[in-house]
Amino acid sequence: MLGLRPGTTPVVYDMATASMAMGEVQVAKREGHKVPLGTGLTKDGKDTTDPAEIADGGVLLPFGGYKGSAIAMMVELLAGALVGDNFSYETAAKDNNDGGPPSGGEFILAICPDKTAGTSWQKHAEDFFEKMKSMGEVRLPGERRHKNRLDKGPRNINEELVNKIKSLS
Repeated sequence: MLGLRPGTTPVVYDMATASMAMGEVQVAKREGHKVPLGTGLTKDGKDTTDPAEIADGGVLLPFGGYKGSAIAMMVELLAGALVGDNFSYETAAKDNNDGGPPSGGEFILAICPDKTAGTSWQKHAEDFFEKMKSMGEVRLPGERRHKNRLDKGPRNINEELVNKIKSLS
């Protein structure tokens, strides 16, 4: 979800309903790091901190326990129905193993609050954002990403990953 904010960065909601994004699990696997308990299960349904056991046939767990599970199911049902996509458990079985991203669609919903809440909604939302940020260590969704994009300094890139990319070209 994207909340446009004239004169400042948008509020961007881009998140998995899993306890950790699969991309982060794959990075942990590649770099040899453990993941927190509760991230996923092995293919036999056992708790694990080994990202390889999760990425290679295991399963990611939803965030937030049973409530997170209900939200994840709702998202899959809503988005899947609207784009005719696979459910998450079907993705691996339908992968063509070419190394690219899994097949699937994207669901994007755009709502103009002016049509439902009136033209003062933008100010009302900004007041809400300011109240949230006044509480200390709170940042808006997408705020860190936008700040990081302004940093033009050097980047540390995993040498093994660079070599793998070079070997593919």
